[in-house]
Amino acid sequence: MPASIGILWRDEPGAVRPAEDRGLAALFDAFEQLPVDVVPLPFGDDRASAVRSQLLRLDGVLVWVNPVQDGVTRGRVDELLHEASTKGVWVSAHPEVIKKMGTKEVLYRTRHLGWGSDCDIYRSIDELAARLPARLAQRGRLVVKQGRGNGGNGVWGVALAEPAPSASPGSWLRAQDASARDGSVEHVTLGTFVERCAEYFAWSGFLIDQEYQGRLAEGMVRCYFSHDEVVGFSHQWPKGLLELGSNIPAREVRASTREGPDVAAYQSLRRSAESEWVPEMARLLDLRSHQLPVLWDADFLYGPKDEAGQDRFVLCEINVSAVWPFPPMAAPTIAANTLARVNEAMAKR
Repeated sequence: MPASIGILWRDEPGAVRPAEDRGLAALFDAFEQLPVDVVPLPFGDDRASAVRSQLLRLDGVLVWVNPVQDGVTRGRVDELLHEASTKGVWVSAHPEVIKKMGTKEVLYRTRHLGWGSDCDIYRSIDELAARLPARLAQRGRLVVKQGRGNGGNGVWGVALAEPAPSASPGSWLRAQDASARDGSVEHVTLGTFVERCAEYFAWSGFLIDQEYQGRLAEGMVRCYFSHDEVVGFSHQWPKGLLELGSNIPAREVRASTREGPDVAAYQSLRRSAESEWVPEMARLLDLRSHQLPVLWDADFLYGPKDEAGQDRFVLCEINVSAVWPFPPMAAPTIAANTLARVNEAMAKR
């Protein structure tokens, strides 16, 4: 009897829809070559009960739901996935795995790895008010990120308006909202900015700051994984924080490209990721390789070049909740790994 695998996505304006994404369409095609029954599960909070009934009858489920979409969190989805997992349904990505590697805390926990950078974590508004001024005075500019979000929500580039040996609540900042993507920069006091960040603790629980990477105008490399294997790349050109540290206008940024895992330009990144960084992250987070999601990605910024003039890559974030679009050529590996994990879960029932 074929395994039954659900594809769950939030079926609301602005959310991913399988029929509209080449990667997901390719995944459906890949499943057609395997002994699998695919069950579409369009989700809405008003349909949670009906989706739950379907979900608990499945053998496994792949989930595409952003942490925050149009002001709605995925809290209800995570509740259903937790319940399904306890009933023996295999889930990717499991909410507990997302907590370990799919929030901004992973930047802090892995800061000593080869992909790491200088960063700090704040678990309350009082910690932010106490430590952020000294961090800004030391670094001059930082990127502040809420613990869990997407699309630039809760991500700010902040820089002291004038270099200074110290900073205080009255110090003036240049602040840029990454979600705006229009290049606008506002001037606010440090105290006002800290107060503005208070709302982020309610949902995400903490904030991270990370040193600003001066080569942002050169783009960002998204590395796609299935478990611990690289399955594709995308060179992207984020616009959100360019004006804070670059003279290149946002309108000159090029379109993203998606390519397979064997692109020559990224093989040093692939080797480091597969042989060092991902295994080290998994050990640090107490995750086995097959507990890593069947589809996830890591965004890498260009850091300062090393002494030999070679590029160094700095982890910007890890995306787990709703990785799309992704290279269509990755679909057969994702489908095969999904079926393997589902079969393992079925054998344990």
